[in-house]
Amino acid sequence: MKLSLALGIAGALAQVGLSGKCLNSVPVSSADYASLPGPYSTVPMPPQYIEPSTTAGPYSTVPMPSDFSQDYGVYSTAPMPSDFIYTNTPANEEGQLSTTPSPSPDYSAAPTATTTTPPSGTAGAYQITLEQLNKAVPDRAADSSCGSAPYPDECVTNSRAVGAINNALTKYGISRRSEAVAVISLMAFESESWLYNKNHYPGRPGQGARNMQMYEYNSEYAKLLYPDKVAQVLASDSSNSTQQMDDVRGLVLGDNDSFGAGF
Repeated sequence: MKLSLALGIAGALAQVGLSGKCLNSVPVSSADYASLPGPYSTVPMPPQYIEPSTTAGPYSTVPMPSDFSQDYGVYSTAPMPSDFIYTNTPANEEGQLSTTPSPSPDYSAAPTATTTTPPSGTAGAYQITLEQLNKAVPDRAADSSCGSAPYPDECVTNSRAVGAINNALTKYGISRRSEAVAVISLMAFESESWLYNKNHYPGRPGQGARNMQMYEYNSEYAKLLYPDKVAQVLASDSSNSTQQMDDVRGLVLGDNDSFGAGF
């Protein structure tokens, strides 16, 4: 123990002595610089010391010449030119550094006008087969699967649903299989495999369609498809009553509109 303690004290004193040597304020000449301790020395650098031909490592505090133009690696402190641009053009496939200015963007083109008109059918729309739908929604594969439904007028089988789904895919131009599968699976989940077309639990007014969307969205959807009919419903009752909300929902519960609501 005494030996270990003595060695520890000696080591500490040695460190203090070394620090005292490094922190002295005696000026150091350029000729003596090579004999100084390693790159972490705290000895002040002579102001006239510059080593333009080589770098002294990534931790060097040697100032760079004002006209420095070479790449000294990722730790270089050389300033970038004011017109520096990084580009990866066909002639510069390696992603090298380039000072070629990029073309200015053209903001003169008029913005594209938007429209609320439903998109027309697209020839390249994705289509689903009855066999695929039966595998995806097996609870409605049999034509008799709606026999015990709590609301038989809302339940549809896959043989009836597949046509409405394909009509919606064509109408809204859905060409990607992933998008079609995502929406079909969401509607199957929300309607419990085409069992419900309205919300019954807890029975929110105006909520429904196969994606079981809230009244606010059914209202916007109905206005997009049947603006005149929606206006008539709203004019008949200005109180936004439960019955009015259900009447607006009723405009979009047909097979094509109800299965199209998710798209």
